[in-house]
Amino acid sequence: MNTTRWQQLISSREARGAPNGAWRPRFFRPAREDDADGLGRLLHDDARIEIFDTIDRQLADLVKTRHPRERLGERDVARLVGEHLNGAPVEAYGVWVYYPWSHRLVHLLDEAEFVELRTDRNKHKISGEEQAALARRRIGVVGLSVGQSVAMTIALERSAGELRLADFDHLDLSNLNRIRTGAHNLDLPKVVATAREIAELDPFLQVTCFPEGVTEDNIERFLLDGGKLDVLVDECDSLDIKLLLRASARARRIPVVMETSDRGLIDVERFDLEGDRPILHGLVGDLTPERVRGLSTEDKVPYVMQIIGQDAISLRLRASLIEVQQSVSTWPQLGSAVVHGGAAAADTARRIALGEPVRSGRYYVDLEELISGPEGEPAAAGAPRAPGPALAAAAGPLPAAEAGAVALDPARLRRLVEAGVAAPSGGNCQPWLWVHEGRRLGLFHDRARSESLADFQGAGGVVALGAAAENVVLAAHREGLSVRVSPFPREGDEDLAATFAFFGAPTPGAEEHALDGLADAIGLRHTNRRPGQRAPLAEEHRAALRAAVESIPGARLGLLEAPAELDEIGALIGAGDRLRMLARQTHADMMREVRWTEAEAEARRDGLFVGTLELSPTDLAGFKICRDYRALELVRRWGGGRGLERMAQKAIRCAAAVGLITLPRARLTDYFQGGRAVERAWLTATQLGIAVYPMTTLPYLFARLIRGRGEGLDAETAEAATGLRERYLRLFDVDDATAEVLLFRLSLAGPVSARSLRRPVDDVLVVR
Repeated sequence: MNTTRWQQLISSREARGAPNGAWRPRFFRPAREDDADGLGRLLHDDARIEIFDTIDRQLADLVKTRHPRERLGERDVARLVGEHLNGAPVEAYGVWVYYPWSHRLVHLLDEAEFVELRTDRNKHKISGEEQAALARRRIGVVGLSVGQSVAMTIALERSAGELRLADFDHLDLSNLNRIRTGAHNLDLPKVVATAREIAELDPFLQVTCFPEGVTEDNIERFLLDGGKLDVLVDECDSLDIKLLLRASARARRIPVVMETSDRGLIDVERFDLEGDRPILHGLVGDLTPERVRGLSTEDKVPYVMQIIGQDAISLRLRASLIEVQQSVSTWPQLGSAVVHGGAAAADTARRIALGEPVRSGRYYVDLEELISGPEGEPAAAGAPRAPGPALAAAAGPLPAAEAGAVALDPARLRRLVEAGVAAPSGGNCQPWLWVHEGRRLGLFHDRARSESLADFQGAGGVVALGAAAENVVLAAHREGLSVRVSPFPREGDEDLAATFAFFGAPTPGAEEHALDGLADAIGLRHTNRRPGQRAPLAEEHRAALRAAVESIPGARLGLLEAPAELDEIGALIGAGDRLRMLARQTHADMMREVRWTEAEAEARRDGLFVGTLELSPTDLAGFKICRDYRALELVRRWGGGRGLERMAQKAIRCAAAVGLITLPRARLTDYFQGGRAVERAWLTATQLGIAVYPMTTLPYLFARLIRGRGEGLDAETAEAATGLRERYLRLFDVDDATAEVLLFRLSLAGPVSARSLRRPVDDVLVVR
């Protein structure tokens, strides 16, 4: 038979099938003449009908359940069945039920006896009086993934007389990991598939379908038509509908039950008892349906986190949320969790419907925790760094004061150090300790504050010290002082990064005054991570930035400005961020930098307050998930994490340019001078109204890879970083000997939401 003939046969059979919207069976009671005639016509007209007649077994089962104390033999059962029929022909007894979608004709006991026999095994977990009361209850279920299991369990127990089902979606193959139905139902409306399953279980149970889902237009019908719902079960994915359902249910005093299919969470809101109860327990504040309508799955994540609680979700779901719209299209659900949750939600709804004292709140029936124990403690992000004054005590005296150097009075000393601590530092670690001794100011590297796997040999901390030194020089010039700076003045002592001598008049070897105008920008300089606009740098701005950098001998500024170059460096920086996040130690170092609340930021006055990161709500939710390395460890095991690259890529999409400040050699003195070049460029950009955003992961990762031969990096991270390096070298004119001091974004951006704080001068200044 050729393909065309097959297609014709399939099409003709589909045309004769039941409409996709049909979910109600037809009933024929042959004891009634009209029904007997209708049944005859049906059998004559439809040759595809399959007949299922087990009425003898049903009658036998019925009489046995009615005589529970008697041990009935086959003859006893036959006698009792005969008495029950009282002469009526068995083929005409009860009801014949026709299911048009499957062409099945089933002979059943009629409704009263069917319900009696089908619920007999509920006794006495559900008493007869309770079963009768439940037959008068109405339960609505919105969302038929988890909701299908809820509805089917309610139908199994017959814990409602009417079920109202709402879902606008059709069945997809990807739904069949958690929705119990056949593959022949694919593309069928979920409400229809569920209603058919219920009808095939219990054709007498009243089911009302809303295949368009719940909308603003029909919500009143869903809640009230045919009588007010006694319980509303919310299992929909649409956040705006979740909010609308609760607002409407609260207004009509209808209790709401929700199951999340993660950790067995059952959420109960007894609006019937608490008419002024905050929606979703107040977790979403004054969030309105309008604010969340039409959001993508990815953009829903922060609101989902608000609703179910970031710290309350399972480890695997946390890890999976990082992968939403990366390696998975939406958040995952397992059939076991859905079935378990459906049963729990149905049980809760039944007890509410019976008037049992179920309180509002959140309840967890976490099988993984109950059966196999807790998941364990989150991986530690590292303790706060130890304070630095002990460094000064162990450092010994500063080198002797130079002839002619002036003493600094306390007020002037304080102003100079305040300027110094206004400098930038990686992760705002502020790795400086200032020691004033006689007529000498010493700048020490407090390595305990800057030490991290990402900062090879402390070079990044030294860059911060160089920037701080530049500020001190500029501030001293503003005070009318000349300054001589001696980097690393003591042989073999790398903790003493520099000493400063101040003079009341010009002196040989003192710092030049060509850039003194930058002093006014010291208090204004800050990191700006806000999204900006990709507009080209003006030629005079480009020249000013280069001049500022190259005023330090040997320092160079490389700029990427072509769109293709920016796209590539965005991809590379994002990949570097992913490597840093997925490696255990660098993740711990990064999390140590972050201050998660304003109170913590104010108390510590170091690190990166999360508000300065300018994250979108979605990115912030994802970043909070990333706090727990156990979730990232799963992501790494799965080969995922591409979503971790997105924030850097978004940042570069609005860059005017990406710059790299370098020096030709990679000694600590070069990084110190590089820090001074960084500060000169940054202060210049501040005066020009150009936003600066350091993005330093890659250069310092490469430094460890090249000069440290990958020490401390796992093999997978080192191999991936090597691949990134090859691409990076096509963008910048550097080699393995180059000190890559700072990689940063330049953009035109609006004002920042918050600025990083600095530790008080009294915490970082020791006067001997």
